[in-house]
Amino acid sequence: MTGQIVISGLSMGAIYALIALGYAFVWRTMAIVNFAAGEFVTFSAYIFVATFVTALGFPFVVAALSAAAVMALLGAVFSRVVFARLQSQRPLVSIIATVGFGIFLKEMAHIIYGPEPLMYPSPMGSGGVTVLGIAVGWQHVLILGVVLVLTLLQQVVLRRTMAGKMMRAVAIDRDTAALMGIPVQKVLAGTFAYSSVLAALAGILLAPLFFVTTEMGGMVGLKGFVAMIIGGFGSIPGAILGGLLLGVSENLGAYWISSTYKEAIAFVLLLLFLAVRPEGLLPERTADRA
Repeated sequence: MTGQIVISGLSMGAIYALIALGYAFVWRTMAIVNFAAGEFVTFSAYIFVATFVTALGFPFVVAALSAAAVMALLGAVFSRVVFARLQSQRPLVSIIATVGFGIFLKEMAHIIYGPEPLMYPSPMGSGGVTVLGIAVGWQHVLILGVVLVLTLLQQVVLRRTMAGKMMRAVAIDRDTAALMGIPVQKVLAGTFAYSSVLAALAGILLAPLFFVTTEMGGMVGLKGFVAMIIGGFGSIPGAILGGLLLGVSENLGAYWISSTYKEAIAFVLLLLFLAVRPEGLLPERTADRA
C-alpha cells in the first residue's frame, strides 16, 4: 500500500516538477516569476481535450503536440509583445503583467469552452504494470516517463547545442550576451515559450487524472512554485527534486495523517524549509546559472 502511495506521489510530484522547471527557466533568464503558470496548465488542458481531441478528433500524440505548439506560441507572443516593453520598468511590473495574463487565459477558457467540467479518459487505458509487487497505472508510467525523457533531453540541449549555450549566456549576463551578438529578445521569447510548453505538458498529463475545469491549474501552479522554493530558487535540478519531494510528502501525509489536510501539507513543508533551509535543497550557483 505504501509503495503505491509513493508511486502516485512521484507521478504528481513530476507534474509539480514540470511547472517548477518553467518557473526556474523564466526566473534565470528574465528575473521575474511567471505567476500565469497555473493558468497555462488550465488553458492547455482545455485546448487539448476540447479542441484537438473532441472537436478535431486528433489522436493523443498529435493532440498533445498541437496543444504544446499553441501554448509555445502564446508564451512567445507574450514575451515579445508585453515583457519586451516592460524591461525598463521595475521587475514587479512584469510580475503583475504575468498575473494579468493568467487571469486573461482563465477567463478566455471560461468564455470559449463554458463552465462545465470536461472529462478525458486516459489514452493508456485503466490497466498498469506490477513492479516489485506494486501496481503502477499506465498514466503514472506515462507521466514519469515523459518527465524523465524531458529532463535528459533538456540537459543535452542546454549543454550541447548552440541554443542552449545562448540561453545560458543570457541567464548569466544579459547585457554581455547582447554585446556578443546574441539575439537576447529572441532567446527570452524562446525561454518563455519553453516554460509554456512545460506547463502545457503538465495540463495534458493531468487531464486524465482530474476533471478539466477553470480552477484546475491554480493550486497546481502554486504548488509548482512551492516546489521550486523547496528545491532551490532558480535551480533546475532543485526544481525537479523539489517537485518529487513535494508530491511524495503530500501523499504520505494524507495517508498517515488525514486527506483533509493534503492541500496544507505543501505549505507546511514550505514554512519548514524557509525556517530551516531557506536556500533550498540544491541552491542555484551564481557562477554557473544553467
